Amino acid sequence: MKIHKSTIISLSIIAIVYLVMSRNGENILTEDKQTSTKVQNIQAKSDVKDTVKDQKQSAEIENAEDNTAQGKEPSVKKNNAATNLKAVYSSYLTLLKEKQKDIEAYTWQIYEENPVGRHLKMETKGIAIADVYGDSTPELLFIDGSQYDEEGNAIHANLHIYSFQDGKPVEIAKKENLDYQVGGGAVYDIFLTEKNKRLYIEQSEFDAKETDVLYLLPMSGNFPLEWDKQASYSYDPEKGLENDETSPKRSDEEFILYDKPVEKTDYYAFKKRIEEKNPKSLISNFGGEENKESSALSYSEALSFLEKQVE
Repeated sequence: MKIHKSTIISLSIIAIVYLVMSRNGENILTEDKQTSTKVQNIQAKSDVKDTVKDQKQSAEIENAEDNTAQGKEPSVKKNNAATNLKAVYSSYLTLLKEKQKDIEAYTWQIYEENPVGRHLKMETKGIAIADVYGDSTPELLFIDGSQYDEEGNAIHANLHIYSFQDGKPVEIAKKENLDYQVGGGAVYDIFLTEKNKRLYIEQSEFDAKETDVLYLLPMSGNFPLEWDKQASYSYDPEKGLENDETSPKRSDEEFILYDKPVEKTDYYAFKKRIEEKNPKSLISNFGGEENKESSALSYSEALSFLEKQVE
């Protein structure tokens, strides 16, 4: 059979077209495959990124919950621009002179009875000057008398804490009825942890059931700051105070952390964590050696110290 030249040319053209189309199809498939792979890679990276983000957020939430459970407050730095300490001390000196009458009215810090049954009047040490925030600017703490009776004697005592802001002393916190000259009175220790500069009050109240309460001064909020109740221990005074954490819990004992009942071991573990932060007593009426270790000043001692700082 004879094949015409024109037929050969037509078949060649068809073959070439077929080859071109085949190659284009392979390229398209390859590109689709590559595109699909790229999409999968992008999606995988996105999934990993989202997972990491979720894990990070989860960790932040857990850390926040841990901080709350441990009584930690968010750290808030005060304006710590260079402060003229002489101006600070001068303002505190003026303030103490204005409050002299009420400060000197607090006369029953150490419980000693005179023959007629009234507390001895004495010069108490109810003033401290210390940096309670760690920003190098000292705060002024003082206890004054209030609620005077018909004889002109104060029967309640309140704690005041002032800081220096905008060129003047500002009351940042107050603790009313820290002590009182009625009933069994109250025992307190105001202390500062050296490691993280946190201010606490440990207060014991004597009633039908005696209670030791631990308060923490928050580092943020509107003035005056509200004390956070951290922990408490209640017991029957007739059965006595139990300081041995290893002994079994008595039926009259109650241990509270953050307003929730806890086991005795948890309570003492919490107290131990605070002890590890080197607490130093600022003002206390515990008496004995514990009172001697405090850095409290009497009214006359505080004035003398401040006057020397502003010379």
